[in-house]
Amino acid sequence: MPSWLNEIASVLDRVESPVRIFFRDDDAGWANDRLLSLLDKFAKAEMPIDLAVIPQCLECNLTDELLVRWQQGRHLLGLHQHGYSHTNHELSGRKCEFGISRAKSQQMADIANGQTFLKANLAEAFDPFFTPPWNRCTQDTVDCLEELEFKLLSRDVTATKYNVTKLDEVPVHIDWSKLIKTSPESLIELGRTIASHLSQNEMTGIMFHHADMNDEHLNTLAELLALLSGHQNVQGLLLRDTQG
Repeated sequence: MPSWLNEIASVLDRVESPVRIFFRDDDAGWANDRLLSLLDKFAKAEMPIDLAVIPQCLECNLTDELLVRWQQGRHLLGLHQHGYSHTNHELSGRKCEFGISRAKSQQMADIANGQTFLKANLAEAFDPFFTPPWNRCTQDTVDCLEELEFKLLSRDVTATKYNVTKLDEVPVHIDWSKLIKTSPESLIELGRTIASHLSQNEMTGIMFHHADMNDEHLNTLAELLALLSGHQNVQGLLLRDTQG
């Protein structure tokens, strides 16, 4: 076992009950070759993964491929909505598709159009969940999601909290790509961070951006998945598994 996994393995060996973990990959519709390579790693390990799909970027070939994979193992693949076009509408500050610069009516139109498109193309494979691009949105966004009968909102655990009455919120805790890019000892830091969250949280979410992942990153991921899939104290989840 690679040494960067030692702290994770130690946590898994000593927990009293299985840890719960889910994986979310954003920006499905971009860099399809990287996306399919990522999915292959998860399929080989028989670990579940949720894809946040950009409606305006979902082409027919990718739709067909995702539906085939979903039919082959629907317990291993979740598909939900990732904004509408993944466009930044803010003139200053942090990037956001559903930010303060947009009226509720504008947000509603985009979310509803994306929802309609994904329902038509993914049919029963579509989960009524929403991840906003860049993990950012506003209270208006939340209100739109509830009016459109979405069931779950997934952002980063550090995201601004809003008044939520009907939506479940299931955040991610670890940004894999960010850690890999910014840490001078990325694998050691990655192992330490994952181990820490697994030991402290009832459920841990890890986020990917497949377009940023080269072959080396994918092989590192495969090492983690091999450990998790082969350990009796790991329960891999889809977002839909967290529902009631």
